[in-house]
Amino acid sequence: MPPSLRKAVAAAIGGGAIAIASVLITGPSGNDGLEGVSYIPYKDIVGVWT
Repeated sequence: MPPSLRKAVAAAIGGGAIAIASVLITGPSGNDGLEGVSYIPYKDIVGVWT
């Protein structure tokens, strides 16, 4: 494999990994990623706002 092709393939793999990671972290809508974090307050079982 020529060195120039090797560099291009490595750059494409790195760029793809960053793209996939950013989608998983931020989510498709930009505010909800893989973890499903939601910052909406709610009352817990004893009535305390959490």
